[in-house]
Amino acid sequence: MFRSERRKRNMNVGETAKTYLIYAISIILAIVYLVPFYWTVIKAFRNSIFANFPPNMDPLSQTSISYFITNLRTVWGFGDFPLWYFNSVFVSICVVAGSVFVGMLAGYAFARLRFPGRDYLFYAVLATLMIPFPVISIASYVFMLDLNWLSTYQGLILPQIASALDVFIMRQYFLTIPEEVELAAKIDGMRPWQIFFRVSAPMAKPAIAAATIFSFIGSWNNFLWPLMEVHSLNMFTLPLVLNFFKGANGTQIYWNQMMTVNILTMIPTIVIFVVFEKYFISGISMNYYR
Repeated sequence: MFRSERRKRNMNVGETAKTYLIYAISIILAIVYLVPFYWTVIKAFRNSIFANFPPNMDPLSQTSISYFITNLRTVWGFGDFPLWYFNSVFVSICVVAGSVFVGMLAGYAFARLRFPGRDYLFYAVLATLMIPFPVISIASYVFMLDLNWLSTYQGLILPQIASALDVFIMRQYFLTIPEEVELAAKIDGMRPWQIFFRVSAPMAKPAIAAATIFSFIGSWNNFLWPLMEVHSLNMFTLPLVLNFFKGANGTQIYWNQMMTVNILTMIPTIVIFVVFEKYFISGISMNYYR
């Protein structure tokens, strides 16, 4: 009896220590992720004469909303910044729409249709996740050059449309939908495309939300492909614009203006996550517990 109580007490102590350890690691990781964001904010709210490196991390030191407004006006009036911002928004929206739609179609085909070599083809699609983009970047560039699509919207958008991750997310979620639901719709006289758009796709909202967030972040933060594909200032996107604020030879970095651009860059990402967050967690959990 005493041994069992001692064992229970030791188990409780062990579980408590494990819980505190998890909390401590979580707090440390949260600080690591929040410090750059904190630094970005206080830099944007300072004047250029105070935006030096290493930074003064005191938020009350030389910070003012008027400095931020001045930095915002400077950035917004720099070059064709409104056009560059529009380019990023337009390209990201088109990439998300195309990537999610293609992922839905391919994921549904891999989950529901029966055809020879289906599983092998799905594994081949997943294998592309292990191929880094720099490996195929030259081939993609030459292909866009042959099509005369350099410095065009279609040249920026189409190479990012096909996403193996979106296919995987949608396929895994479609597998969780009971086939009896689609069978009942088929008995009611619906055609295959009606079953997909009216029954299966509306039920896959969590997976669509997860794919939307991943696709948007990937396109919004994409630096390498626009750097290679765009040769005209009119087609620049925000990741390329950040390069303008490090001076002519990189000797002087305009930290306050660069961090103001970073804040403007973070706004759409935060909005997308807030809008789709309700479905995002359930979509990811359903995919990986399948």
